[in-house]
Amino acid sequence: MKAPQWYRRLERWVEGDSPVLPEPASHEEYYQEKEKLPEERTIGKPLLFEAGISTVRRMSLVFAIFSAVVFSILMLITVAYLPRFGDVEAPPENETSRRYIEKGVQEVGATNLVANIILVYRGFDTYGESCVLFLGATAVIMLLEADRKNTSKKDEEELERMDRIDQQGRNQILGHITTVLMPVVMLYGLYILCNGHLSPGGGFAGGSILGGALILCENAFGVQRVRSFFNHHVYHIIKVGALIFYAVLICYTIYVGSNGLENIFPLGKPGSILSAGIILPINVAVGLEVACTMYAFYTYFGRGEL
Repeated sequence: MKAPQWYRRLERWVEGDSPVLPEPASHEEYYQEKEKLPEERTIGKPLLFEAGISTVRRMSLVFAIFSAVVFSILMLITVAYLPRFGDVEAPPENETSRRYIEKGVQEVGATNLVANIILVYRGFDTYGESCVLFLGATAVIMLLEADRKNTSKKDEEELERMDRIDQQGRNQILGHITTVLMPVVMLYGLYILCNGHLSPGGGFAGGSILGGALILCENAFGVQRVRSFFNHHVYHIIKVGALIFYAVLICYTIYVGSNGLENIFPLGKPGSILSAGIILPINVAVGLEVACTMYAFYTYFGRGEL
């Protein structure tokens, strides 16, 4: 089946094969053309009552305002029905929190009660946070990725200058210190990552340390050294694979728990490294997601490419 034309254009744009932008493409010519445009509307005049805008746009503004007002009213009503803070009869005080504390180790298997809550009892919410990290990194890549086929001459010179700087020798003191610290930092990050079900830590903290280690390696040895083991292809495999793996685990947990079925992941002995069922693999998936997001933010804001 032949793919539709809009899908082929989208695919070419994602892969960076879109046609070269017509002139003027440079920033200077863009602003010169912008100065020739007619003056914009008066500042402070409401757009809704401005003459000349189309009916469709006016209706869109009305619908947006109406939706915001309705949503605000619904949120205020919801807050009004919430139990008051400190009320001893409120369910979070006499049922939910007591269940987390008294049954957490027995039901989940982790001695870290916080990990029980955020990764199992409220695991779907934490999965949403991982999706936010994924979408944030994806948005940064789409907006900031350097497309060498659609750049001005000045931008190409800047990219070439950055490549020359990266290929030159780095600071020897920073390089020697990083050579000593890099294994320690990576090991400490893995420890925090894999020990989150036993003590404070977990995927978010351990992933931040691993992402910082990648940033330190790039500053000390250059981007080419990082690309030797963490290039664009590896980044996408780890980032997408970790999110899919997390989704499978959390969907399986919700399905098993809601139907009263036996979990195939053994809880193990509380306090041992191989315990707490799915918490350890979830921490690994979250940690890889956080590390990839941190490094992507750093390198795309700085260089525009991984």
